[in-house]
Amino acid sequence: MSQNQDYISMFFVRHGETDYNRRGIVQGSGVNSDLNDLGRQQAGAFFDRYKELSFDQLYVSELKRTHQTIEPWLGQGYEWQIEAGLNEMNWGIHEGVIPTQEQRAAFHQTIVRWQEGHLHEKVTQGESPLEAWNRALPFFESILQDERPRRLLFCSHGRQLRAILSQLTRAWMTQMERFKHGNTALTVLHFEKDQLKEGEPLLERLNDTSHLELLKKAK
Repeated sequence: MSQNQDYISMFFVRHGETDYNRRGIVQGSGVNSDLNDLGRQQAGAFFDRYKELSFDQLYVSELKRTHQTIEPWLGQGYEWQIEAGLNEMNWGIHEGVIPTQEQRAAFHQTIVRWQEGHLHEKVTQGESPLEAWNRALPFFESILQDERPRRLLFCSHGRQLRAILSQLTRAWMTQMERFKHGNTALTVLHFEKDQLKEGEPLLERLNDTSHLELLKKAK
């Protein structure tokens, strides 16, 4: 993994597993769930794998499943900064309910529509991809306007990470499905100084869950 401090390096991790994840129920930004036992183990494995890296700042969403994922790092003297721009996309009427077959079909059709370029569309009472990205945009603009070399760790959520990463890599949100994230999966981007405004960053890792092999070996 690159240690080049001429870069702004961004490490993106999705939170650990929750019981809602296990049951296939959408949480969105409206369900403030806890990690389950496996999720806490995943968070521990992520920390064990990457604890030797030093970060200049840790960022989490307002939702406690990201806090619980990053909590092991606090023992090393870190503090986190809470950013609403990292909150999960609002999924409206889909949040926290066991979906019917019809609702699952409607949910997936919405994602297809986004892939076709209809990025203003959203589920009832929910948030569109453009709205989700615009919520995060000022936060990332402020980071990229500061040209100091830094290594930053962000803990966010599956769909919001798709929106953020598709925009930061200039793949655009019609390509969001390229940026799927398993629980505690890691994606790493590096921005050189001359790439901060116009360039495409180096995508070093995408959806890396190799640290979870530690859990398999422990069984």
